[in-house]
Amino acid sequence: MNRFGAFGIHLGISLVLFLILGYLILFHWYPDFFFTTDGGWQGIRIIALVDLVLGPMLTLCVYKAGKPGLRTDLTLIGVFQAACLVAGTFVVYTERPVALVYSDGFFHSMTAGDYAEVGKPTPELRHLPGPSPKWIRVALPEDPTQQSEVRRHAINNRIPLATLTEYYQPFDPRGIDMERDPQPPGDLQKARSSELAAFTQQHGGEPSDYLYFPLGTRYHLALLALRKSNLDPAGVILLPVTSPETKAVEDETPASEAAPPAPSG
Repeated sequence: MNRFGAFGIHLGISLVLFLILGYLILFHWYPDFFFTTDGGWQGIRIIALVDLVLGPMLTLCVYKAGKPGLRTDLTLIGVFQAACLVAGTFVVYTERPVALVYSDGFFHSMTAGDYAEVGKPTPELRHLPGPSPKWIRVALPEDPTQQSEVRRHAINNRIPLATLTEYYQPFDPRGIDMERDPQPPGDLQKARSSELAAFTQQHGGEPSDYLYFPLGTRYHLALLALRKSNLDPAGVILLPVTSPETKAVEDETPASEAAPPAPSG
């Protein structure tokens, strides 16, 4: 066998592994819009670089039929590739979104690191309905005094409301304050008419057929659209960093954490 044959065999084995990991990334770890907004694409590139490029190329470089120590070289290449692949897969898995949390009119894509930053363990959410990442809302106490105390404690200790796992409940869109929480569609149409047109062309209807909510993710600021007809999630609209509504979201996010709105669950 020549080096190109060995390269082809190595590449074929690596491709099988890549397809398995790609399936997990695309359909389980970063499903739906999370693939774009939270690093699924970056994860695919890491896996592809290690699995499809690094290992097979090393085999192509070192393989020579009859070469002394060839078996040792190929074993070392395999061990090196496996170690890099395990490390890359571990990073992609541990940084996956574990929950989409709704609080005070904002959706927050939460990773294990978000909880670690405030000294909380990653919550165990398997008991909640639906696939992962779980859709969750922060249901603060209905009593105004108790709710104010929770908010005050969170502000004083710099704890985002989205990390208050003790108040997690399954997300129910019927709990949204439709007068306060959605972004005004008229303002969005003025600022991002082209993005809204592309979105409605893909998903159908008119911009006024949807409710839009700020969505904070790892790599993007975005808007999450819910259908007015049934409040089902329709998709996301990615916001350029310099767009007017992105600036509004950036300005409003700390305000939503720092200035308690009217008490709500």
